[in-house]
Amino acid sequence: MRLRDFTAGAAFALALPASAAEFNASLIVAPQVLTDNRASPYTVGPPTVPAHNRDSRQDLELRLREGGFNAQGTLRWQAAQGAKPEQHGISNQFYYDGELGGGVGYSVGKKVMSWGVGYGFRPLDIVQRENRRGVNLPALVGLPLLAVENFSAEEAWTLAWVRPGEGGGTDDSHDSSLAFHWYRLAGADDLHAVARLSHRRGIEAGAGFTRVIGEEWSFHGAALYQRDYRKTLSTLAESGGLFAAADPRAEFVRHNGVKAVAGAQWTGESGWSLLAEGWYDADAYSRAEWQRLDDLTARQRALAGLVPDSAIAGNVAWSSQAYLATNLLRENLMLRLAYDDRDGFKPYAELLTTPKDGGRVFTLGAAYEGNRQRVSFGLRQLGGAADSAYARAPIRRLLWADWRLAMF
Repeated sequence: MRLRDFTAGAAFALALPASAAEFNASLIVAPQVLTDNRASPYTVGPPTVPAHNRDSRQDLELRLREGGFNAQGTLRWQAAQGAKPEQHGISNQFYYDGELGGGVGYSVGKKVMSWGVGYGFRPLDIVQRENRRGVNLPALVGLPLLAVENFSAEEAWTLAWVRPGEGGGTDDSHDSSLAFHWYRLAGADDLHAVARLSHRRGIEAGAGFTRVIGEEWSFHGAALYQRDYRKTLSTLAESGGLFAAADPRAEFVRHNGVKAVAGAQWTGESGWSLLAEGWYDADAYSRAEWQRLDDLTARQRALAGLVPDSAIAGNVAWSSQAYLATNLLRENLMLRLAYDDRDGFKPYAELLTTPKDGGRVFTLGAAYEGNRQRVSFGLRQLGGAADSAYARAPIRRLLWADWRLAMF
């Protein structure tokens, strides 16, 4: 969406009388500071990779609701160290919810549709595929869809045609698919089941649950089967090559993949809570795949002085894109301790480990929510065993803050 078009839509929404629609606007200021890991073999500096260690995102988020019509958009101004400031207009959601009768409704348009259970990872989130552990993330952007939904007091199901008529896409969010979600409240249990048929993944099917025991304990789990799963690997690392003149990364298709999560949470009357969760993600790298990429990077670095620095830096920069994945390794364990003082202050500490290589990610943060404002901030530190993926990451730590003001 062009900025001019979005601005015109925002102006129209502001001009609507209060009785005609429900309109909300929020201002978000989200700065962050990154610290490079100079010891990482994947660190590449300017001019190959621009230095963007400091950046700030300012969003004006607009929401409009009138009857069954819903719209959400963002006016964004973003500035990063060493880069020219950018302005964007983003259409997050634009859809209509209607009723067919008998508890059956429909949705048409661009809509956010998140499914499943899990805190750090949700295998059943087969439509939105949200990054659950990101920090300072902007509002989700929905997908074009046609959906039929049925709701009752204890059960609900949704059948969605996502990106209707578009065919296969370059990634999951641009791949036309047919997706189904079923939910049932059965006593102390929340039950979920999903299925998806798409060009890129073939058939996906899974189920999950959440069980509450007493006043303090809850347990959850979910698993998803994928006929086809995909990961982007370096063809040099996989074939034993050394240098490439163009990006050597390619998408490899594997069969019979599994994603799964299991966890338990204790919540006390005092406001303290403790969450333990583990998950497996077939799309992520295995330990052996990281070792092959590490070996490739070491062989390339060893030729410094014999090969132009630009060739080495360019190839290492391509390999460093592996760190953009949601999960760096398939196997993950997480422990989270949090406190809610019920007056709006919510500190927490979180430890993520990758047991296959001894990697660790420690996060310490807090949030405060008042009547119209919400402030959150935190520090994330990457480390662990010297040869682990997290310890060798080009980023050592991340410091962030997020201030949100509900304007009206």
